Amino acid sequence: MAKVSDSVLEQIKARIPISEVVSDYVTLSARGGRLWGLCPFHQEKTASFSVVDDQGFYYCFSCKKGGSMFDFVMEMEKVPFIESVKILAKKAGVEIAEESPEDKKSRDLNETLYDLYDKIAGSFHFLLTSSAQGEHAREYLRKRNVAQNMWETFNLGYAPQDSSWLYSFLKKRHYSDDLLAQSGLFSQNNAAYPLFRDRLMFPIRSWQGKTVAFGGRDLTFTSKAKYINTPETAIYSKKHHLFGLFESLETIKKGQKAILCEGNFDVVALHQSGFTNAMAPLGTSFTEEQAKLLRRYCTSVEILFDSDKAGQSATAKSLVIAQNLGMENSVLTLANAKDASELVQLEGEQALKRALQQPQQGFRYLVNNAVNQYDILTPKGKSAVFNAVRPYLDATASSIEKQDLIKRLAAVLNVDESSIHDDYSRNAPAEVKVVATVGEMRVKPLNPAIISVDLYAMLTLVNNRELYLQTRYKIAVEDLEDAEAEALYDVLEEAAREEVGKHDEYILQMIGDEQLRSDVASSFTMEEFKLAPQRVINEAVNRIQLRTYEKKRLSNKRLLDISLLDGTGDEGIEELLREKTEIDAKIAQLRKALEQDI
Repeated sequence: MAKVSDSVLEQIKARIPISEVVSDYVTLSARGGRLWGLCPFHQEKTASFSVVDDQGFYYCFSCKKGGSMFDFVMEMEKVPFIESVKILAKKAGVEIAEESPEDKKSRDLNETLYDLYDKIAGSFHFLLTSSAQGEHAREYLRKRNVAQNMWETFNLGYAPQDSSWLYSFLKKRHYSDDLLAQSGLFSQNNAAYPLFRDRLMFPIRSWQGKTVAFGGRDLTFTSKAKYINTPETAIYSKKHHLFGLFESLETIKKGQKAILCEGNFDVVALHQSGFTNAMAPLGTSFTEEQAKLLRRYCTSVEILFDSDKAGQSATAKSLVIAQNLGMENSVLTLANAKDASELVQLEGEQALKRALQQPQQGFRYLVNNAVNQYDILTPKGKSAVFNAVRPYLDATASSIEKQDLIKRLAAVLNVDESSIHDDYSRNAPAEVKVVATVGEMRVKPLNPAIISVDLYAMLTLVNNRELYLQTRYKIAVEDLEDAEAEALYDVLEEAAREEVGKHDEYILQMIGDEQLRSDVASSFTMEEFKLAPQRVINEAVNRIQLRTYEKKRLSNKRLLDISLLDGTGDEGIEELLREKTEIDAKIAQLRKALEQDI
């Protein structure tokens, strides 16, 4: 594990509280001296995820995950510990001195690309709003009835028709050919030829607001590719981003549902009409990665895709993904237009507001859609409807909810619920994805009242690590009988040798077992393991030593009995008797000490 100096961790924690970090992903509210929110690691409708700034830790009382701000970023961003430190150091404005050449090269590339895209977005926006060559782009926006304030909200821009402009513009600003080749802004076949020419530009921003890519709408009206997006780069992967998420964050963090629509213009039209919670996938179907990103901020999603066959298929897949993540899901439909953008263009914002007043629950939509395709008066038609909605049932983790959905389906098909259950059970999928992983289901909450003296002692030590070095000479790992306690002893020993045990964050990164990691993270939030630690350790050491000596006495007695029966020499028996006397004296001493502690 790469090391970061203690001072760096201390500076980060001093400058930003854990609640500020968590609030970037989870909406928190104060209750009972803690901050609470819906856990981002599993499906829930009642907040069981807590954050305590004073202690610098989070803990979910449902799935049992807990840790520091560094652990939280590791979980949310799927990065190793050292990378989470870098992310938080940047947020806190703390410099990290230690960095490998590869890390530095990667970070430099990312930061340069972020800077490049930010500058290009500003230049494109200027060309749209203030240049003569951007006039036909402005006219196109007016024709689409896109209000000028939306040009600013989404930082819309214009890429000029001149094929030499972008390359010359960037070379004058000293960007290297190697960087430009990796930027995603130029043709793969011609490093100086721009990907976007004579196009209306939609900057694609990460949830933090950094421009990471562009979408471009052809304005020549001759290109076979009406819309194109930036290809994948070091800072952009389309399946991990949503157009409009950043612009919608403020709204959905307040508890609003997210609206998922099909195109960039639809997002703009919805925001313009007051639906400032709209966003869209990027040239692809709604992905599980996008859903997980969205799930950080809200628990409900409404789907507003085109009404054609492709749109219906995309809607069905999106509903299943949302259901699998435990998100409330429903479908919005437009009766008099193909999409939101078209309706605003033809009839204005009020028409769109009127059209989107009655969402249809996701399962109901799927059933109705299937009923319109198959003849439910025939057995094969009924079976086809069931097969069409089955993926949604498979994605439903709650047995109660699944039972209710089956009941509704049985009523529509006019069949017994038992028939659907029979078909469902007979053809059960080999593996049904659920929100909680197997590992999460195994993790149990820490209950100090029922854990072994071994684990209690080790948890006290891990909370008071200054006592470890003096304790290690009194008990050895071989004296422990609890597997978790043994593992934690090894962690404390390694931390002491590597001199990385000062911070809780490091300790948690050294624990591989999920249950033990949860127990240690929980202990960090409990005062019980911090009260009179020396007295607790002394008593635990006495109890563990007493147990060890009682085992030795039993072993000694067996050896002595065998020696007496076998007629072993006086010297051998004498040695065993001497050992027995010493063991008995030590046991008496330990029992007396424990009686005094009571």
